[in-house]
Amino acid sequence: MRRLAPWVVLAALVGAIEFVVVQALGGFSPNIAQFMGRQIVNQGGYSESLAGAIGWTIHLGVSLTYAALYAFASHQPMMPASRTARWSAGLVLALLLGWLTTLATAPAIAVTISVLAGQGWPTALPGPNTSLGFAFWNHVGFFAICWALTLVWPDILRGQRPETANV
Repeated sequence: MRRLAPWVVLAALVGAIEFVVVQALGGFSPNIAQFMGRQIVNQGGYSESLAGAIGWTIHLGVSLTYAALYAFASHQPMMPASRTARWSAGLVLALLLGWLTTLATAPAIAVTISVLAGQGWPTALPGPNTSLGFAFWNHVGFFAICWALTLVWPDILRGQRPETANV
C-alpha cells in the first residue's frame, strides 16, 4: 500500500477539486468546502477569516479518507487478477462507494458542523440522502477519479516496467 500513497494523495486532491468544480458547474453555491467553513464559523463564533481554511481542511481530509478507503478496498487479495476484471470490479466499487457516501452525506455534514462548532453531537440527525441525483453522481465522479489514479494508472505503469521491477 505504501507505493500507492502518492496516487492516493493525487486522487484526493484531483477528486476534491473535481467535486467543487462540478458543484459550481451545477449551480451549487456555496460549494461544500465554503458551506462547511461558513456554518462552522457562524455556529461556533469563530472569526470569519477562518471559514475558508476550515472548510477546505475538512473537504481535503474527507477526500483523502475516501481516496485511501477506495485504494485499500480495490487492492485486496479478493480482487480479480486479470486487468479487465479488476478494472470492472473497481468501477463497481466506485459506484458502491459513491452510493454509500451519498447516503451518509447529510448526517455526516450535520455531525461535523455541530462538533467542530463546539456544540457537541447533534441531538437529531437528518436522514440518509437516498436520491440518485446530483450528489450521487458527483460522489461517483470522485470515486471514478480514485479508480483511474489508484487502480488503472498504477496497473498501466506496472505493465511498462521490466518483470524484475515488480519484486
